[in-house]
Amino acid sequence: MTAANFRFKKAEIGVFQQDSADAATKGFASGCHIIGLTMGQFSLIDMIHSILKKTGPADLYIATWSAGIKDSHQVQWMLDTKLITGIRLLTDHSYINRQAKYALAIEDLFGRANIRTSEMHAKFVVIKNAEFSVVILSSMNLNANRTCETFTIYEDADIAGFYLRFVEHHFENMRDGWERSSSVVRECVESFLPSRLRARSSRQQHIRTVTGAIVRVYQ
Repeated sequence: MTAANFRFKKAEIGVFQQDSADAATKGFASGCHIIGLTMGQFSLIDMIHSILKKTGPADLYIATWSAGIKDSHQVQWMLDTKLITGIRLLTDHSYINRQAKYALAIEDLFGRANIRTSEMHAKFVVIKNAEFSVVILSSMNLNANRTCETFTIYEDADIAGFYLRFVEHHFENMRDGWERSSSVVRECVESFLPSRLRARSSRQQHIRTVTGAIVRVYQ
């Protein structure tokens, strides 16, 4: 499906809210930690684009409860222009029921092999190449929303690895593409959460397992 099938123009693809997103990511560097709030001046895809301009071409991992079709086409544009070198998308299993038309279009864009489903409301992005390991934690889904949203950016290999293990667990244990069954996806998530993660780090840390969660505390 092309832009003609949806409510955006082809000319809008490859156009980003650069000024506001670049202002939000000002000061990005190795080891940085940036936090902020926005009132919709930019979206998650604008932030991803802004950071990729700083890191250079990188693999992109997106975990989101929902994905807008225009934003997905923006990801494809960055793939086509080699700013993104690989894509993996993880979303909630309800997406195929809530947005069936979008889900099919996203499958056409990214391919079933690059999509997995989970039982999740978490939103995070990992941007990774040989030089940078960036994590964006945000209240924003992969769509524009003109309301107050929060975001946190880390350039940290340990934190990136923590979230990548969650993504990789789904790519190893879930079938390609969309899974509608809540029991199947729940089993996958629950098989991950009680596991003990042991990441190598130069910092003192403690990882504890609580009921239904893994918590890492840095000291």
